[in-house]
Amino acid sequence: MFGGVGTFSHNLAHALADSGASVTVMAGWPRTEKNIEPVDKGVAGDNPQIVRVPVLGVPPRHLWYQISNLSAARELFSKCDIIHGQDAESFPMIAYCKRTRPKLPWVVTIHANPLLESYYALRSMIALEGSLSEFLAHVVGFPFWDFPLRGDARYADAIVPVSESLSMEIQKYYRINPRKMFTIPTGVNIAHLEEIARTARLHCVGDDTVKIFYAGRLYWRKGIVHLLKSLAYLVNKFQFSDFQLQVFGRGPLEQKIRELVSRLDLSDNVTIKGFVPYRQLITSMAASDIVCFPSIYEACPLGMIEAMILERPLVVFDKPFSRELLGHNSELPLATSTEDYSRCLYSLCTSKDLRKKIGTHLGAGAREKFDINAVAARYLKLYKNLLH
Repeated sequence: MFGGVGTFSHNLAHALADSGASVTVMAGWPRTEKNIEPVDKGVAGDNPQIVRVPVLGVPPRHLWYQISNLSAARELFSKCDIIHGQDAESFPMIAYCKRTRPKLPWVVTIHANPLLESYYALRSMIALEGSLSEFLAHVVGFPFWDFPLRGDARYADAIVPVSESLSMEIQKYYRINPRKMFTIPTGVNIAHLEEIARTARLHCVGDDTVKIFYAGRLYWRKGIVHLLKSLAYLVNKFQFSDFQLQVFGRGPLEQKIRELVSRLDLSDNVTIKGFVPYRQLITSMAASDIVCFPSIYEACPLGMIEAMILERPLVVFDKPFSRELLGHNSELPLATSTEDYSRCLYSLCTSKDLRKKIGTHLGAGAREKFDINAVAARYLKLYKNLLH
């Protein structure tokens, strides 16, 4: 596996290894003076084996990651039957590999559409609510995301969007051969999530204050600005203030978010926790009453799936990704505006029965579809088809 070891890649690598595959993951680490070893090959015999290679900490990191580690990648690829890359991290490495080993199959998982990410970064600046860093990354830096996807489309043996909505988007904008596109969703380690949830419930102290959870990078597309405005509407329009929102994450809008919390007079209701370890994050999610996922654009968001597995009721905007993940659920309102988002919140805040009903329904539907073992089985089937 090539291109990092985030939560999804980590879960998939372990699920593949548990299924009997021999898995090596090539991931980057920041190049610093303290980090003088050029390559950390991990522990021999481990499965999955994690190989760490140095990468420059300046944009475009995915490009430096590939260019500076050609020799390490070449050595690893010589021992593999198939290469599984992630998004922009796969090109131009895939083109180099195909010239030296043209019959070595490549699978590339796609998690986002660069065109729409650029569009929403531009919209955030027009609304005067975005950040310069996001504008530079996704508007000015658009070619660094667009060109790799076009390269993946040309050289990969299989392109795997993580949702049907994303599959339709990139087919529309990038004209990828539909015969080499295979939609496989993001998956989660359900057993691990439920083990954390059991621990969280043992230490959960019940009270009447509604606990609301948000986690995500603090920038415009994730909807944090819309969420705070909805909470202000909840307090002022619906006269409901018996809630506590915990915000997990960091990002370029963090200072603006703190200022907005103060300006909207929500300081007593909102706590910004910043970045926390994964276990603490899931513990807080499991102990919450409502999970807010106000993103404007996503493909198959891991946090939303984790909330569903934990049977937490979700408040989301009516977007293609949310309709696809949540399915048909007349009890679960999908917001169409900031004010409507507030109405959805009010409905859940004032009804424990509705929260329980929606959470149970979401959990039942998510366990089969997003189990990482089922996702790994679909990838294994795809690998075998490409090898034969």
